[in-house]
This record gives sequence, C-alpha cells and structure tokens, in this order.
Amino acid sequence: SGLILKNKVRKLTLDAKMKKILLITIVKKKLVGILLIVLIMQLPYALAQTKPNRYEVEILTNPNPGKKDTRQVNAVLVFDAETLRIQSRRNNEVFKEFKYSDISSAQHSYTKKPFFSVSRGTAIALTVFTGLPFFLLPGRKEKNWITVVTDTDFAVMKIENDNYRMIKNEFIVKKIEITSFNESKR
Repeated sequence: SGLILKNKVRKLTLDAKMKKILLITIVKKKLVGILLIVLIMQLPYALAQTKPNRYEVEILTNPNPGKKDTRQVNAVLVFDAETLRIQSRRNNEVFKEFKYSDISSAQHSYTKKPFFSVSRGTAIALTVFTGLPFFLLPGRKEKNWITVVTDTDFAVMKIENDNYRMIKNEFIVKKIEITSFNESKR
C-alpha cells in the first residue's frame, strides 16, 4: 500500500508538471499568434512611403520658344524626398524637376497690386455721391512669387496667398535658403 501511494503521488506530481508544461506551451503559442497579428497589422504602415507634399501654383512658361509669349499655366509643386517637381494639374506631365542639391537659390517676391483700379480720391467721391462706403474696400492685394534657380535652369511660379507660408517652410525643411523682397518698392 505504501508503494501504491508513492506511485500515485509520483503520478500526480508528473500530471501537475505535464499540465504546467502544457499550459506554458499554450500561452507561448497564443503570444506568438498575437504578436504575428500585431506585426501583420503594422506592415502596411511600415512599408508605406510618406506622400510628398503638393501645392497648387501657376508656373510661367513660354509655349512658343523664341517668341515673346509668356503664359501662366496651372501646375502642382511637389516636394519629393530628393527632388522638387513642377507638374501639370491636369495630367502627370512634368514641367520642371530640380534636385535639392542642385538648387542654388530660391527667391520669394511679392507685389501689392490694387484690388480695384479706383484711386482713394475716386472712392471717396463715389461714397459721397452713392452713399456706399467704397473707401472701406481693400485697396491692395498681395501676389506672391517664388523663383527657383539652378546652374542650368530656373522656374518662376505664382503662389496662392494661402500656400505661401507652407511652401516657404518646405524650402526651410529641405535646407534651401529662401530670400524675400518686395518688388513694389524697387
């Protein structure tokens, strides 16, 4: 009876050890499964490239080389990882492409053009005769321009007023010094 009792205790001890080993194995498999699921869920984010920043601009182009015919064409300014690309808004035609290392300068200029061509005196006279406060209308509208220059090429772009600060900061982030000047005072 003592031998039988020892065998039962030994069997219970082995059963407890087997259960513990089995439980540890199951927990390990579940942890590996959860880890694999988390890694698979993160895979698209790890492989995804950051989208380049895009801004609407108008580039000055000459559709007829050799003639005096400059036009403003709707374009998109794209800041890629290594290049600055100016492409068409309508299709993927690339007008200009510059490597950041090739850009020798970027210049910001702005002009203040009259919002409407009525002088301040005329606005006051119209106010007196019509009773409408013409003199309160904004008198000037600012136009922003960016010129990008390399050793062999350049691009002149008209920037929308709401994009000016964003584009200026893009140049700063890409380590391209941008100089500003007011063309109205020149």
